[in-house]
Parts: sequence; structure tokens; C-alpha cells
Amino acid sequence: MGPCVRGLVVCACGSTGRVPESINSLKRLVELDIFDFVLSFAGVSTIDTLVVPAINRFIENVFVYDMKFWTALEQSFGEDRHALNSSPVMLSFAETCIDTENKRQRVVHTRVLAYSNFKDGRPWGLDIYRCSCGAPAHNMIFHPDGKQLHGKQWILTKMKYECLQCGTILRHIPCPSWIKKTDTENFGRVSYQWPLSLSQRQDIGITH
Repeated sequence: MGPCVRGLVVCACGSTGRVPESINSLKRLVELDIFDFVLSFAGVSTIDTLVVPAINRFIENVFVYDMKFWTALEQSFGEDRHALNSSPVMLSFAETCIDTENKRQRVVHTRVLAYSNFKDGRPWGLDIYRCSCGAPAHNMIFHPDGKQLHGKQWILTKMKYECLQCGTILRHIPCPSWIKKTDTENFGRVSYQWPLSLSQRQDIGITH
């Protein structure tokens, strides 16, 4: 990639990092080699006083300490529970990989780093979770179900929810396999590819 790292930080929320068309537009900036990374937010809102310190640490990790982009994100937002709890973070970034013919290839990834918080309606970091009746997450109550696991096994804890709109109660819901816990030692941090595919959206109750 060379010594010159080109990055864009979009300190905005709402549709910017949530609507697939907008996400793909940001991703294209990396795919077209205009930037090496683009960071934005995938939440409904952001609070500047909470996220700006983590943004500064991310930038420092990349440009001063020469960390890889995803590692830099995990060691900034991933270690700041208050910042990550305020909004999931979207990072589209390029990295150089060696293919099967021993040739260098520029590969672009787009992921979200999020904080799993049942109490605040974000199971496995997903504030877009829906009931089978279509009710959004803010009209649902989420709790751990059964034995609550800790340490490296915490993500295996099953979930139950009650829908305040239709009254449905579902139990023993496992974490979708496409949600990965991060490599950090901090509890509750997860990541997944972004935007979600149709089948992934269906896994969390989104039918359109």
C-alpha cells in the first residue's frame, strides 16, 4: 500500500452507514482506490463527545503506530465501551493479500464493529433486530436465556425476547453464525460483514 495512507472519516449517522445504497457508495471509494479506508457510523445517532476521543485514537493507531486498519479499530472503539455503545462503527478498508499464484491482490472488506447489549435493545449489536410480526427492536425486550456464559464463550449465550407489539415470546435463540466475537479481551464486542445479505437480514426478522 506504500507509506501514504489515505483515509476518510465520516462523522455522521442515520442513513450514512445504515442504508445499503449509502454503504455501497462509501465502499466504492475504497474499491476505486480513492481511499485506503473509510470509517463511518451505523447507528441511528452519534454523540460527538463520546465518539471523537475514540476516532482520535483510531487515527493515531493508523498514522502514528502503523497498525492494520481493523486492529486499529479494535484497539480504539473496541476498548471504549461508551463510544461503541453509543453507535456501531462501520469500516471499509483495503488490505493486500497473496493469492494462490503468489501474486499481490488488493482486497476490500466492509465490516461493522458493535457492542452487544440486550438491555438497550441491541442483541449482538443489532438495533435492527425485528419480531416476526415486524415490530422493531425498540418495541421488544431482550434477555439472556438459560445459562449465561462468560469469558470467551459469552457469545454462545442464548437469547429470549418478548414483543410488546404482538405479545410473542421466543426463547433459546442462538447467536447467528455470521456474527463473530472480536479478538479483544473485552466482553460484548462483535463484528459482521456490512451491509447484511438478504439471508442474514431474514435471520434477524427483516423480511423486506
